[in-house]
Amino acid sequence: MPLIRHNGQREVTSAGAASALSRLGFGQAGGSNDGFTLVELIMVIALAGVVAVMVGTVMSRPLQGFADNSQRAELTDRAAIALNRMARDIRLAVPNSVLVADTGDEVRLVPIAAAGRYRANLPMPDGPRQDPPACTQASGRCLIDILSPMELADSGSNKHWLIIYNTGALVGRPEPVDGAVSPVSPKAFTWENGVLEADLSAFRFEFASPQHRFFLADRAVGYRCRNGSLVRAEFDELAASDYSGAATVVDRVDCGRSQFSYEPGNNTRNGLVTLKLMLVGSGGTVTLLQQVQVDNAP
Repeated sequence: MPLIRHNGQREVTSAGAASALSRLGFGQAGGSNDGFTLVELIMVIALAGVVAVMVGTVMSRPLQGFADNSQRAELTDRAAIALNRMARDIRLAVPNSVLVADTGDEVRLVPIAAAGRYRANLPMPDGPRQDPPACTQASGRCLIDILSPMELADSGSNKHWLIIYNTGALVGRPEPVDGAVSPVSPKAFTWENGVLEADLSAFRFEFASPQHRFFLADRAVGYRCRNGSLVRAEFDELAASDYSGAATVVDRVDCGRSQFSYEPGNNTRNGLVTLKLMLVGSGGTVTLLQQVQVDNAP
């Protein structure tokens, strides 16, 4: 290997230097032995960690905000669906049948199955027509004519309460019986070809309707908020209140801060039901308030 002396020092030519560096573990530039040291690897990992922390810090709040907004939107949709269902039942309730519990966690009502106008009936075949209608036939059959233009589909064997000019509450009252005087009949009426008929012989309606209106119903409906859920139940009796078979309308409800209230109407305004429903999720709480007007004109 050729040598060059310079200022008393011995130097290696470029070819010799490359060979020496190769023996010390350093690869040639552009060769197949390129790599990185342990120090370089540790520095890359540290820098990548710093970058990841910075990105996570910057992106975490927007991502968390997006997740919270999505959950609040879901809670809002669920609460709105529940309130709309309650409002629909309340609007279709028999006049003066809506009842809100003193605790504010329950609403009960009697939904209208059918409605129309009646004609004063003939308790006796040869007697005068009587209004309010009465059931005094010795045969035990009570017949009430339905006036046009409302046409009702035949009820078949499904029996209904007949309600005429009720000015008081229906829900919670004892089931009426034959022989009583009441605005709501026993659950005995069916209809076919425009005639209301029941197996009653001594029942009398309490008041006559100035507009000859009548309502038919075959069940009561209740909504109750308990144990974090709003449930809906249907009852075959006016005084029934067993929610054991109730269907869940919406869950994740804060029943302690959800509230229902009812202001009966008067001569100048309709009744007003106020429904406040609060749902709770990991992204926060959502409170919806809806008011429903109730036409209580019997």
